[in-house]
Amino acid sequence: MAHSRRTVVARDLFVGTSSVVTSGLIAYSLDGPTAWSLGAVAAAVGVVVFAVVDRSTAGAYGLTAGLSGSILAFAAVLWWLVPGPPVAVFPPLLFGLGTGMASNRLVFGVVYPLPEARLRRENLA
Repeated sequence: MAHSRRTVVARDLFVGTSSVVTSGLIAYSLDGPTAWSLGAVAAAVGVVVFAVVDRSTAGAYGLTAGLSGSILAFAAVLWWLVPGPPVAVFPPLLFGLGTGMASNRLVFGVVYPLPEARLRRENLA
């Protein structure tokens, strides 16, 4: 089923915004402080990860493995850096990945056109 370009942009912006809201809710429910400064680093990593995924010509399994592996590796680095319980990793991780996804889609989807590899993957090319 083919999607329109607007559907792709709306879906990615929704997922990114939902991740940012979820990170705030998780941070609010935690007792200790949240390392929001690491969220800025996570946002930079998120922009790079989602920009690479948008332009990748790998198949669905390759993209899934690469994206999952990079997110798990980055979560492990944050787990090492974030003080407190292991669940304290989730707010900066979700904030960064959500901000990265939404920023990437705003730049490449609203300001500039969607990358060709993404259009082919969504059956829009």
